[in-house]
Parts: sequence; structure tokens; C-alpha cells
Amino acid sequence: MDNTSQESLDPPRYLHPLSLFFEIARMVRGNLIPTIAALVSARSGGWIGLNIGFGIFGIGLAIAIVRYFTFRYQIADGELIIHQGIFDRLHRTVPVSRIQNIDLSQNIFHRLLRVGEVRVETASGKKPEAVMRVVALTEFVRLKDELSGNSQKSAAEQVLAVKDKPETVTTAESAESPRLILELPTRLIALAGLLSNRGEVIAGIAIGLLWQYKVADKWFPSIRFGEVEYGDNRETARAIVADSDSVKGLFQGVRDNYGLLGSMAFLALGLITLFALLRVFSALWYIFKFYGYRLELQDDSLHVKCGLLTQVSATIPRGRVQLISVQRSWLARRCGLASIRIETAGGGDGKSQDAATSVGRKWFVPVIHARDVPRILAAIDQRIEYDDSTILWQPLSRHTAKRMFRPILIASVLLFSLGLFVLPYWGWLSGVIVGVLGWLYVQKKSKSRRYARTEWGAIYRSGTWLQKCSMTFFEKIQSAAFHQSPFDRRWAMATIAFDTASAGPADHRMRIHCLDSEFASSEFERLQREIH
Repeated sequence: MDNTSQESLDPPRYLHPLSLFFEIARMVRGNLIPTIAALVSARSGGWIGLNIGFGIFGIGLAIAIVRYFTFRYQIADGELIIHQGIFDRLHRTVPVSRIQNIDLSQNIFHRLLRVGEVRVETASGKKPEAVMRVVALTEFVRLKDELSGNSQKSAAEQVLAVKDKPETVTTAESAESPRLILELPTRLIALAGLLSNRGEVIAGIAIGLLWQYKVADKWFPSIRFGEVEYGDNRETARAIVADSDSVKGLFQGVRDNYGLLGSMAFLALGLITLFALLRVFSALWYIFKFYGYRLELQDDSLHVKCGLLTQVSATIPRGRVQLISVQRSWLARRCGLASIRIETAGGGDGKSQDAATSVGRKWFVPVIHARDVPRILAAIDQRIEYDDSTILWQPLSRHTAKRMFRPILIASVLLFSLGLFVLPYWGWLSGVIVGVLGWLYVQKKSKSRRYARTEWGAIYRSGTWLQKCSMTFFEKIQSAAFHQSPFDRRWAMATIAFDTASAGPADHRMRIHCLDSEFASSEFERLQREIH
């Protein structure tokens, strides 16, 4: 079929008309603080700020309108073709065969209006090849069907499927029905949030609102410590702060007003309440982000769906996975839980990703029972047999702990010496404490680092508080490096490092320090043969 006939079948298409509405909403959200400042300025008689704000908003609105009317896309001759711009025109062609991910993101307004934001990615770079804000869900189904090379169903059938099953429109129908790999209950998601620390910002906003609307005064109209009664706790706290010109004065003010036991109880209650609020809001953050989490396998691609208000759908071809990292904090290990992150070719650095990309990589599996980790890893790649008891770990050099302890020992000796001559008692005692705790720490840290080579790739584990166990495949390794510094040669050690076509979300480089030099040299030669 020639180019003309192909274009007649799929003419250039514009974005959904609601794109203008969502673009304006995005502008307002991104300029919320300047807008509030302009309104405050106008209220006090400063109309210049408001006029400047309206001018900037008008320019942004004009840009959004131009972007909407100049953005066109079509699929022709096996390529996704994108046109945009008036003065600075951009014409981009993306071969369909190179497209790796077609992700969909929907907030609550997208779902109500049956539209969504679509990202099209290849393995060539950190940024998506196309971002379409916004398209109808039926159009997303058609795009995904065409770009995935699956055209068994007619357009009418796709529209009917969307109407009948709106909650499943993020996965295009194919010859192979999706197979459920993992579904997370809300209780487990909330538990993961309680073990994390993601609620600082939300807790700060909530505490500020409670303070602003005097909720504390309504709940606790008076508090009695001994013979003194204060009717307005908020005013008392302000008076204490105002009368205190130093940290010492602040604590003295609390003690004078509430007594020693009362101030200690108040401080302990405040710390416990703050800690509980942080954990509760962390659990809420997890629920909002990962509610209804489902991991499915279809057409050799993994599909992740989750979200309460903003629902995301991310697609990760299994062949694109470069590195897998199983991560477990100290609290997660106590509760028998873990999380899984992945890095993909061209998956970005993890710093400027949208919701769908972040969920698909950084939060690939946000929480899972440790016993289920081998099953999920096998779903990613059937060659992986993840069993810690059967992995032949190669420990680090036997001199690792001594080398790591050397700088701590120097610091301990200096503190001990200062304690003998400058700070009697506390100085030498702190030197002893630093030395003992430092030795225990380096012992644990050196034992936590392990390396293993398998039939399919390499595994590296490290970390004391946050344990990370990452694995990559021989065919994904772009290069391997052998390094020895002068200090390495002094301790008969060496470093082996692997580079893949990914970076960022796992936050765990495959760089194994402090290996025995003889083992590292022979291992590097074997790896070179495996890679080539």
C-alpha cells in the first residue's frame, strides 16, 4: 500500500478538544503560588501584580491554544508521525517496531470525562518520544492496538469494549488474554505505608490547618499542671516563644509554665503524636498511589495498573528490562516484606518522570511478601531462580572490615586523646563509644555485601539498614570494568563494575568494591567472555 492510500486510511488527527481545559488547569496548578501572591497584592491595592499575572496567564493560554491546533499525529507506513509548532516546527517519525511503552495516566477528572494522557516511549533515550495531552479512551485503545501491531479487532469492537468495560480500557485486547501475576490488597498497601516515611508534606499541611483554625483550643480548652491553669494553650505557647531569646530560654520557659514532669510529658506526647501522624499520612499516600494495584502479563509485556484518584497504566516489555532490584528496609525485613524496582533501556534517570513512568519503574512492585518474590522475578524472566540459600555468594576480601574500620579508628583515637587533655571524661568516653560502635557497624556492613555469578547474569547485594539485591543479565551488560586504586593494591583488593543501558530508579549501581584481587581478575576475564 502506498503512502497516499495509507494516509487516507489514517488521516492526521488532533488531540481531544478537552486538551485546552486540562492545559489551562495544568498552568493554574503550576502557578498557584504566584497567583495567590497576585490576589493578595490586588487586595491591598497593588494592581500591578495582578495585571502582570493576567498578562502571563494570557500568554500561556495563547501558547496552549496554538499547541492544540498545531499538534497532529498519524500512523502511516509503519511509523508514528507527529507534527507540531508554527514558527519552530517539529516533524518527528517513530518506527512502530521501536516503540517499547504506551502508558496511560488518568486523574479523577480524566476518568469522569473518559480521556487520558498518553506517553509513547522507545529505548533510545530518557524522554518520551511523544506526550499526548489528552486523547479519548477509545482513541487510546486504537493507538495501542495499532502501535502494538495488533489489529485483529475492528474499531467498532474496540469502542464497544470500552463502553462495556471502562475500568479495563488501559490494556488493549489481544490474542493472548492477560494473566494476573499479582494483586495487592489495601491492607498490605497501608502496612507498607506505615513502614515507610512518605507523609511529611501532607502531615505538615494538616498540622498547619489545624493550628490555623484553632482546633487545638476547641479540643483542649484547658490543661492543668499543679495549681496553674491556662485557658488558651496556643497563646501560652506563643508567649513562651516570644519571651525566649535562645534555645535554653525556650526550654526554661516551658519548664516554668508547665513544670518539669509536665513539660517532659508534653514533649513526649508531641513526639509520639508527630511520629504517628507521619506514619498515618504515609499510609494514606500509599493508598492514594497504589490502590487497586494489579500486575498482569500479556503478549510478553508486563502491565501495571493502580491509583485511587490518579489512575495509571504502565506497560513494560520484558525484553526491555535491564536490571531488577529487590529492596528491603530493616522494618520490612522484620515484617517479611519487600519491594521490587526495575530499570529499563532508555527508562530515564528517575528524576523527571511522570506518574505512569514512576510506577512502572521505581514502584514496579511497591510491596510484596518476601515469600512471593521468587514468583514475581520468574514472571519477569523465567531464568531467574531467586533462592538465597542456593545462591553461591562470593564474599568480599577478608581484610574488608579492617580497611573500612581504619578511618573510624583514627577518629576514635583523636577523640580519646582530646578527652585525656581537653575534655576530661566525656572526650575519652566518646572516643571509646565511636570505636566500639564503628567496629560493629563495619562488621555488619562488610558481611552485607555479596556478589554471585549465575548461568544467566550477575547478582550484587549490599546495604545494612536498606538492603538492596540487584541482578542483571549477561546480554544486557554493555561493558564491564576492572579497577584497582593504590589503596586497593595495598590491601590486595579490586573493584568490578557493570554498565547497562539503564540508570536511575533502582538507585543501586552494580559496582562491587573490596573483592579479592585474584578472584576479581579471574572473574573479570570470565565476564568478558560471557558478555562477548
